[in-house]
Amino acid sequence: MISVTRTTDPKARVSLPKTFANTTVLIEQVSDTELRIRKAQIIPEDELRFYEESVRPLTDRDRDRFLELLDNPPRPNQALRRAAKGYNKRRPRGRNRRHG
Repeated sequence: MISVTRTTDPKARVSLPKTFANTTVLIEQVSDTELRIRKAQIIPEDELRFYEESVRPLTDRDRDRFLELLDNPPRPNQALRRAAKGYNKRRPRGRNRRHG
């Protein structure tokens, strides 16, 4: 890897090597004194996949277990009861509620 030293102008602009011309760049602040500048890899929009397109469906066993838990949820354990109690203390009451 070649390291090149450049000086910024009064507006903190810097001239990059010509290989960066007409490209999209990623600027990552590594520390207070270090920046990393990389060319962005552009993915054509028609190749961009939504998360839902890559998720595998549940197996029959997992689906049945999920539906069983919805129909017959387990009793709340101590940690869930404690979390619900804390949530209920912090949530708005009466007319200040968002929904209702």
